[in-house]
Amino acid sequence: MEKDKKTEKKKVIKKNTKKKVDIDIVSEKITKPKVKKVEIEEKIIDNQKYSSFELVLIFVICALIFSLVGYFIGKKADLSNGDYSTATKEIQKFIEEYNYILENYYGDIDKDELISNAIKGMVSSLDEYSQFVDEDSNNFSITLAGEYEGLGVGITMTTDNEIIISSIYPNSPAEKAGLNIYDVITKFNDESVEGLSTSDLVDKISNTDNIKLTILRDTEELTFDLKKEKVVIESVHSEMKENNIGYIKVDIFANNTYSQFQKALTKLENDGMESLIIDLRGNSGGHLLAVENMLSLFMNDTHVIYQTEDKNGIEKIYSTGNKDKTYKIVILQNLGSASASEVMATSLREQLGAYIIGNTSYGKGTVQNLQTISGVGQYKVTTKKWLTSNGEWINEVGVKPDLEISLSEDYYKKPTLENDSQYQAAIKYLNEKEN
Repeated sequence: MEKDKKTEKKKVIKKNTKKKVDIDIVSEKITKPKVKKVEIEEKIIDNQKYSSFELVLIFVICALIFSLVGYFIGKKADLSNGDYSTATKEIQKFIEEYNYILENYYGDIDKDELISNAIKGMVSSLDEYSQFVDEDSNNFSITLAGEYEGLGVGITMTTDNEIIISSIYPNSPAEKAGLNIYDVITKFNDESVEGLSTSDLVDKISNTDNIKLTILRDTEELTFDLKKEKVVIESVHSEMKENNIGYIKVDIFANNTYSQFQKALTKLENDGMESLIIDLRGNSGGHLLAVENMLSLFMNDTHVIYQTEDKNGIEKIYSTGNKDKTYKIVILQNLGSASASEVMATSLREQLGAYIIGNTSYGKGTVQNLQTISGVGQYKVTTKKWLTSNGEWINEVGVKPDLEISLSEDYYKKPTLENDSQYQAAIKYLNEKEN
């Protein structure tokens, strides 16, 4: 009975893979619009009286409108010359309504929240990947940063509405305390977590220093006292397999992923690696710069590694490397492989002949820019498409594998390398190629 229950939890993680909120690719090359703050203030200050705080918030809204609304992007030439006459008319509409609400709403108004919600409204009118992200629960940014203050656990919700531990980072407070994957969290500081979402629990943990978690492990109830510490997220795991086949698992493309990947690849090569498996299963994306640097380890600067397309046209992004790798490469992917994972898979296949095994990937062919507004929050806005090195757009289509293989039910009951059919297919393919 208990065994069946644990099996179901593992199945749920597989089924929920597509629902991850951090399926993103983040560009670090996008230039913020140049807005002359003084000129904008001079045109509005005569009609309305604002505090310095409000002027800053209004300026933020102006910048957002310039960057988000296609009309103003079309007027880029006028704006770059400092001509805001047309833009000011539209901005003034917002200012008038903002002022009306402040003066006429019957209750108290939190101005930070008012501006935050205004930004949320603008961003939510765009595509599904453009969204406002609250600073307090920004798991996406924390993961991409590569380190954070916390417990070092990942949590997910099962179909039975239980919050379970889905991952534990090495050397974290959670690992040191003895928490295990698939532990069911039942209480936080002696209060039941029933009815809480995973985001609710994350918020509670974020706002508390000393934490007491009660968990259910099989039929045993256990209590753990934990204190948050700096957790370095290890997103790369590697080892040498039989017949000098190297194996590197990449969980996400964070700020520190490139350095971890470079170190792992160098060690494997120094140890005599003859072929390589790169496991991108469940990798939902991350920083575009990280995957650029990682791909440059494999090919010289004559190779296009991907392309981008925006309102100004198509740009080809080239490798910055100096040598092509000649060993065979297999990519493992599944439905949870998205964005930067798809950039890596397609680039290595199209440029170096890498072989892809697994399932068709998620299919996300857009790039988001992450913006932070002090005191208000963060938002992501889609700024461009990305295309494969050969110019294909995989959005909502995904990357089809060269060999389609799904994991068996036995794997989800008790995952091992022996019943990992995708991994075993990669080993077989590389061994056959060597022979």
